[in-house]
Amino acid sequence: MKSATTIEGLKSAASKVIFSDSTAGRNFDFWAPEFWYLDGTWHLYYSVAGNGDDATHRLHVARGGTNANDPSAGAYSYVGSLIPPNLSTQWAADGSILEVGGSRYLIFSSFQGSNQCLFIVRMTSPTTITGNAVVISCPTLTWEKSGSPVQEGPEAITINGVTHIVYSASFCGTDDYALGILTLSSGADPMSASSWVKSSNPLFSKDPSVGVYGPGHHFMFQKGSAWYFAYHAKSATNQGCGNTRTTRVQPFSTSGNNPVFPKPLGTGVAINEP
Repeated sequence: MKSATTIEGLKSAASKVIFSDSTAGRNFDFWAPEFWYLDGTWHLYYSVAGNGDDATHRLHVARGGTNANDPSAGAYSYVGSLIPPNLSTQWAADGSILEVGGSRYLIFSSFQGSNQCLFIVRMTSPTTITGNAVVISCPTLTWEKSGSPVQEGPEAITINGVTHIVYSASFCGTDDYALGILTLSSGADPMSASSWVKSSNPLFSKDPSVGVYGPGHHFMFQKGSAWYFAYHAKSATNQGCGNTRTTRVQPFSTSGNNPVFPKPLGTGVAINEP
């Protein structure tokens, strides 16, 4: 983890290892870490594989310290896996938290047939889930299926009481990787796919005119009344899904109950610091 008081400061901040695990079966390719301060304690949600086998990626959680202002202050210890019984042999990644209607859920990406879809499962605590996971959305639109049919990286946001999930679509190695959005119908059960309404168009996508390709896998955060999102993208075409991706930050706005994302900015364009 890198820590700084400004976004600019993150560029030169030193990295700090806050968690590692050499245990067989969960020691290869740590992906998509998310830090959540829940019930007075920091929790690290991540996916990891074992023995060099991508197909063994599963969701896990580690517990950290209690300093609300610094997720890196306390040591992290492994708690356990977050594997729904109906997906016990299934690849899974990109775990995140959804809180709605006084209940907490784990949302993530896994497979239904050849489609990489979004799933949800109930949580009974920050470190435990209960029952089977259910599919809430799969890639059905052309812009969600470039390279391969993918929905991943779900992140929840609630604006004026309306809950949305912003997700990444299409294969990350293509220029067409983009963000889409689902909206939860008022008072509906988040565990039912019919409760979620998908926008027919991307929320955020490439702009070759400013040298931005494959933007996605974001995280949204708020500073005061202002909203920002961090995401990764590439500065040239046909760059795949590797180390050519860089992390960027931009502000976004809201209109009524909805997030409104801007066009992507090229690297080197200054924004106001959060």
